[in-house]
Amino acid sequence: MAGSHASLSGFSLRIAVVAVVGTATVGIVAAQAPVTVWVNTRSGVYHCGGTRDYGRTTEGRYLSETEARRRGYRANGGRACGPLPENTGDAGRGMDSRPLLPDTVPTAPVGDTVSCLLTRVVDGDTIECAAGGHVRLIGVDTPEDSQEPFATSAAAALAALLPGGALVLLETDAEPMDQYDRTLAYVWYEGQLVNWQLVRYGWAVSLRYAPNVRYAELFDAAEIRARGEVRGLWSVNGFQCRPADRRRHAC
Repeated sequence: MAGSHASLSGFSLRIAVVAVVGTATVGIVAAQAPVTVWVNTRSGVYHCGGTRDYGRTTEGRYLSETEARRRGYRANGGRACGPLPENTGDAGRGMDSRPLLPDTVPTAPVGDTVSCLLTRVVDGDTIECAAGGHVRLIGVDTPEDSQEPFATSAAAALAALLPGGALVLLETDAEPMDQYDRTLAYVWYEGQLVNWQLVRYGWAVSLRYAPNVRYAELFDAAEIRARGEVRGLWSVNGFQCRPADRRRHAC
């Protein structure tokens, strides 16, 4: 990672790098991801999570509420979806004063990579590339479609991390494809491992699926931190039934 400043989902993270050898131990001052809204790019209004038109209009995209307002979009009904900052500087982008504990963060791919032009976010742990089709993010698991509104929230978080048209790197592991012919990959964007970000900020849980376990210990640690700090879906009991358990009809 170059320098000491990184960006996540429209808000700034101040990072003190202690070591840069494949992974880095960092101290991050930030907290919850900003409120994510659905922008209707045709009408010029945005919709809050849980409302009828959230993620459902023909033309639209996910943005943080701060960014949506900065671009001139209006809240549907005139009511904001979350607390808004008084300015659009770094200090007002969905941040709070709670420090995160130091983390061990992957800083660069260690395996082979290929480029992917993002065409859309399919769900919380799957994207689609212009060439190559669907890509399932390795080592993470987000709520199933039957686990609303948590599934939509996870998809919105991934969309906030990966804007439409983004050029990302796909890092493969021991097995490059799954039984559904999806590419299995660690997704890197602007020097950040998106798989790890989803877990660390509470939008996904860690999922070990051998032999693709290159970053499994880091994902496990990220989940423990996110759960302990009540981040993302942990704050609304979104993982009371883990996605894997839902697929087994255990809950």
